Amino acid sequence: MRDDTTTMTEEQQALVRSTRRLDLRRILGGLFVLYGVITTIVGIVHWNTDPIKTGGIHINLWVGLSLLVGGLLFFLWDRLNPVPASDIIGQAEAEEHQKAAGEGRDLA
Repeated sequence: MRDDTTTMTEEQQALVRSTRRLDLRRILGGLFVLYGVITTIVGIVHWNTDPIKTGGIHINLWVGLSLLVGGLLFFLWDRLNPVPASDIIGQAEAEEHQKAAGEGRDLA
C-alpha cells in the first residue's frame, strides 16, 4: 500500500522519506533484532550452562528467538502499514502555521 508521491514537491517527498526512515517501529525493530541476535548467540555458546541455572530451560536461546520474532514483526508492521504521506505533510503544515502564529506572522 503505497502513497501517491508523484504530486508532491521535492521538499515534501524528502520530508516523507525522512519521517518514515525515523519511524519508531523501525528503531524498535532494529533494537529488538540486534538484542535478539546477541542473546541467541549467547544461548548457543552457553548451551550446557543455561539449563543448569534455569531449571532445564535454554532461556537465552528462547528469549533471543522471541526478540528476533518481535523485531521482525515491528519491521513487517512498518512495511505493511506506513505512515500516510498526507498525515506527515498535514502535520508539518500545521506546525508551520502554529510557529508563524507564535511569531506574529500570518500564513494565509
